[in-house]
Amino acid sequence: MPLRPMRLLTIPISHYCEKVRWALQRQGLPFIEEGHAPVSHALHTLSATGLRSRTVPVLIDDNPGERHILADSTDCLRYLASRYHASWLYAPSDAAALEEDFDNHLGPHTRRLVYFYLLPDTEATKARLSTGVSKLEASVTRLLFPVIRRAMQRTMRIDLAGVERSRKHIDEQFARVAARLADGRRYLCGDALSAADIAFASLAAPVLLPKQYGVHPLPEPSDLAPELREQILNYRQTPAGVFVLRLFAEERRLVVGQP
Repeated sequence: MPLRPMRLLTIPISHYCEKVRWALQRQGLPFIEEGHAPVSHALHTLSATGLRSRTVPVLIDDNPGERHILADSTDCLRYLASRYHASWLYAPSDAAALEEDFDNHLGPHTRRLVYFYLLPDTEATKARLSTGVSKLEASVTRLLFPVIRRAMQRTMRIDLAGVERSRKHIDEQFARVAARLADGRRYLCGDALSAADIAFASLAAPVLLPKQYGVHPLPEPSDLAPELREQILNYRQTPAGVFVLRLFAEERRLVVGQP
């Protein structure tokens, strides 16, 4: 157990941040989340990492005589596994490889697909991006939203061609997970929750909107543009979507060692 709570720098709604938040809470580790809005978050992550990273999440474990700074969601989980005995994360031998695959081939694509539809909805998106951040950053986000939107579209390559590519990647990953689940298993590898399950569930969450997501409230499908709403409802009905919704419902609030 750390001597003082760790610090977790996030964009609260980020699915990569949810991945680390879930692992920390599952292991029962104390931490303080410092939420920041997109674009302004980079000032804080660059400062915290000595200009090494502008992305979130950043996990800072700062104890007397030693300081550890992790600037990638997978690095964060591997640190928790080795430093704080969260060996369950990587107990199955194939958990790490699956996690990395989801990081690279699912997470960027669910994010791009959802933001393609959300960013034109100015007021709703302002509200989502302002959730869990300081009043100052929320005000700046609302004031500079047109600039922030262009920066997000450019950085994430959000355009029609990109969204079509992302939809194919999502479908491929969902089909791959469905194939693994076809034998009746309850987890992607092994007989208990692992980093592979947390990674897939967290990174698929933008196209499923589970009610137990770590930041509340996520929008209901009925609040979204018709085309996005239809896609979310369709993904929810797939074997992979049903799997993710079950994990959030049954596993998201559990803590290791507690009933």
